[in-house]
Amino acid sequence: MPDTTGTNSTRMPPDTGLNSGGISTPCAICDIYGEADEMYPARLVGAPLDETTFSARRTYHERFHFRIVQCRRCGLLRSDPVTLAQEKFVAGYQMSRLTYEGEIDNLCQTYGFYISRLEQTLPGKDNILEIGCGNGFFLEEALNRGFKHAYGVEPSHDAVRKASPRVRPGIKVGMFSRDLFPANFFDLICIFQTMDHLLDPSGVLRDCLVLLKPGGLILAINHNARAVSARILGERSPIFDIQHTYLYDAATMRKLFEKSGFAVLNAFSVKNKFSMEYLLFLLPLKPQWLKEWLQKGLSVGRLSRVAVFLPIGNVGLIAQKRSY
Repeated sequence: MPDTTGTNSTRMPPDTGLNSGGISTPCAICDIYGEADEMYPARLVGAPLDETTFSARRTYHERFHFRIVQCRRCGLLRSDPVTLAQEKFVAGYQMSRLTYEGEIDNLCQTYGFYISRLEQTLPGKDNILEIGCGNGFFLEEALNRGFKHAYGVEPSHDAVRKASPRVRPGIKVGMFSRDLFPANFFDLICIFQTMDHLLDPSGVLRDCLVLLKPGGLILAINHNARAVSARILGERSPIFDIQHTYLYDAATMRKLFEKSGFAVLNAFSVKNKFSMEYLLFLLPLKPQWLKEWLQKGLSVGRLSRVAVFLPIGNVGLIAQKRSY
């Protein structure tokens, strides 16, 4: 029988900030502790806790994650227990580095495509917010698409330092809170590749509900736990990571947003635009020298920057704050 007590017997190395007991996490949809089956035991020995650990698209070769369980009631995946204190998470994201400058153009095209699908449903284009905005690259894209004012929240000091003067004044440095903005203020809130990282996703969504105008929309894009790539790779998939507290598919995302008071308009598989260089980076190839040899070959052949649209493993959702 799988262990569902929330205990973790993995031995931790000294001075990592990790602890062997941990904090049990509830299902974000069902609000229950336990009642989950273990998918993968914790893989934490040797996990570094430095600026690389909480940086997006980091380059170290080993994957580290907390114990991964699946809720028996709704199917949501989560890390349980989380053997890292909340203040360590916050500090980790504050010291993280912006490491994906080379993919920003592709990300803008990906996210811009899905913004274009919902523009006719927006109550207006006065104010947009992105939670986890990095250096604000998409805030600039939103301004280019006709939004009057663009705001962001981002904990990484390095990322915000790299924001352009056009959007930097609208970025709040720190963790998201509804107290940062007025109620009924935003036409659109975007959460790109951030839902997985939230320690209290339902709480964040309830705060978003307060900040949205009646009829306002929220667009979330994140890893898909039911993607073909995740099912084939299993524990080797990059979605199983020390940063990811909860992992969703289309069904569990819909349940979470509905539980938080939203009307879900659409849940869909996402096609991302990726360079060949980044696609190779994502593959868990062994040995490492083979991956490095292929990366060098792409660079020499000038194929590394060739980009393609692929449904490689993300899920998106559009939801609305009811007008009544």
